[in-house]
Amino acid sequence: MKLYIALFILSILVSFLFWQNNNIDITRFNYINNKIPDKLSGMKIVHVSDLHNKNFHGKLTKKIKIINPDIIFITGDLIDRRKTNVALAVKFIKEIVTIAPVYYVSGNHEQLSGNYEELKKELNKLHVIIMDNVYTKINIEGSEIVLLGIADPSINQNEKTYHSENNTTYMRNTLHELTYNIKTDFNILLSHRPELFEIYKEFNVDLVFSGHAHGGQIRIPFLGGILSPNQGFFPKYSEGMHREGVTSMVVSRGLGNSLFPFRIFNRPELIVVALNKE
Repeated sequence: MKLYIALFILSILVSFLFWQNNNIDITRFNYINNKIPDKLSGMKIVHVSDLHNKNFHGKLTKKIKIINPDIIFITGDLIDRRKTNVALAVKFIKEIVTIAPVYYVSGNHEQLSGNYEELKKELNKLHVIIMDNVYTKINIEGSEIVLLGIADPSINQNEKTYHSENNTTYMRNTLHELTYNIKTDFNILLSHRPELFEIYKEFNVDLVFSGHAHGGQIRIPFLGGILSPNQGFFPKYSEGMHREGVTSMVVSRGLGNSLFPFRIFNRPELIVVALNKE
């Protein structure tokens, strides 16, 4: 009898962990800002982050198709540096570029993988707009917004120096260079790291899309995430929308896992943001 009870409990636990790690949660935000151009009000954005080479076997693509976004943002860690599979990442991109234009910025796993040049080559073939330390203008019916992108700070690092590099200086200098000659009523920034929110605020960025925090990996109901990279225990920016001053930041809990293989009370997340003037 005790063996049956133990097996029953084990089956429940396995089912729970499978559901937590494979059932995609869709989170929707309505972002309101009077600076949004009239003709861009109503734009629907899908935000993908931290896939880490996870294979959802078409389920993720199907959900994106149903949402039918105007634009797709990917904020890094499309691949995982410990189990890099460029072909799997490219397969997913091939599926979603037929849905909407895709804009992508690198995460730390791309930069440290040793395979990023190969990945970029494939993304370019698929007409993905790579936003590493560049800006572009999104024009719809004569209305424009400026989209900025920052390559993850690990672009300047390697395995030995990864934890000692001054990410803050890099981020501040890069944002200064990107925004120095830009005049825009409304701008969006793609940047993998939410812990650098104070710098985004310094440059009066209107809306930031980030990932990296994995939702704290394990979430305690009513308390939040336990641990996130570069933020430590009980991170401030592990998920959701944060507003301070004129700057808002959307942080994805991500879709895949890296070093720690499980998500608990923290299902894979796909974000949808609707831009509205009023």
